[in-house]
Amino acid sequence: MDKYPLRENPDLINKLTPQDLYKPGGSNYFFLYLEHKTKALGAVAAPSDRPWRNAQEDIEKFKDLLRISVDESKSLAEKIDSPWEDISFWGGDKHFAKKIIFCYFPEKTIPIFNTNHMEHFVDELGLNEEREKMSIRMFSRQYDDLTLGQKYEVLTEILLRAKDRTVLKNANISIFMKALYQIFTPPSSISTPTKVVEPLSAIKMLFSPVNEMGVVALFSMYHLELGFPYLLKIQSGFPDATAIDSKGNIKEIEFELFSSNFYGHKHDPDKCDVIVCWEDNLDEDDDLRSKVKIIAIKDKLGSKEE
Repeated sequence: MDKYPLRENPDLINKLTPQDLYKPGGSNYFFLYLEHKTKALGAVAAPSDRPWRNAQEDIEKFKDLLRISVDESKSLAEKIDSPWEDISFWGGDKHFAKKIIFCYFPEKTIPIFNTNHMEHFVDELGLNEEREKMSIRMFSRQYDDLTLGQKYEVLTEILLRAKDRTVLKNANISIFMKALYQIFTPPSSISTPTKVVEPLSAIKMLFSPVNEMGVVALFSMYHLELGFPYLLKIQSGFPDATAIDSKGNIKEIEFELFSSNFYGHKHDPDKCDVIVCWEDNLDEDDDLRSKVKIIAIKDKLGSKEE
């Protein structure tokens, strides 16, 4: 939100006009940044423009809430529990308020704006007991008795601590968020979330691979060099793997010894982003190239056959 540095200079809030908040057809209004220009960091979606218009119509109330949101002295709980519901469409689970707070305090928050989703991730990570202990420690109350803001603060703290115990410790917080949604998809989207697969052990290979499993082994060794800093899962079903690329995007990957083997398995290219193979033997004008990216380990890393 560099266009609106309200955390660094809260006095700018006083100068905000209704058009600064929402201007259909404009390119720099506040809610455009909130909903669209920062979407990659964590998405919120308004069912219509009514939340934005309501904030315009009650701009002084909205400014008061903004001041609380960027106040360094206020806790997450205090910010969320502020009376956002006084502006129509800004109450409930307060997704928009959470997104604003995240944009200004990304080092203290996590871009998951649905309380049920946060609870789901804590449950899947086996941290329910920690949730109860932290509720008592932070607010001297059982979790179920906490306010919405207090729950958000507890869940945020637990998930941030969990991040520090994973291979994503030094990754951008939005990458961690994407990983949680990929690995532990909330039940509303899929009934049985996929579990984490343990990383493969380091191995050495003297010769070129002779089957798909050799390609899997090489990828597990050299995924960093191949442009995938983080592996989320490797499995037996199609697609074979899920990884995060160097741009922070989640990619579905299929392993093959030769790229042309993809056809033999009758895989759906629309459900796969990348083919990682030992050797790319497809014709240059093959239609498959327009649908998926092909990475040949032999070309990327070279080979030394003995």
